[in-house]
Amino acid sequence: MGALTKREIAEAISNELGYSLRVSLQLVNEIFNQIKASLTDGDQVKIVRFGTLRSVQKSARRGTSPVNGEPIIIPPQRTAVFRPSRLLKRIVNARKGEEILPDR
Repeated sequence: MGALTKREIAEAISNELGYSLRVSLQLVNEIFNQIKASLTDGDQVKIVRFGTLRSVQKSARRGTSPVNGEPIIIPPQRTAVFRPSRLLKRIVNARKGEEILPDR
């Protein structure tokens, strides 16, 4: 099983909703641009029944250089984290053919 690409998402939207592939790609790109802008601004992105994306600040930490094995300090940095919803977790862990009802 391979990775799902933005183009494949756009093709699915195009097939499902009847939009042209060009319009579907623009839609997918705009959604991702909005998510990136929100995370860059420090906001979290909550997609109901799917999960929450947020940016977090990681502290500096010790590491090892892969080049020479010397100890190094990895500087602090911001990164994005995803927390799946309970429904998404249940869907991922369900057996094939099992019906999953959303939480109320």
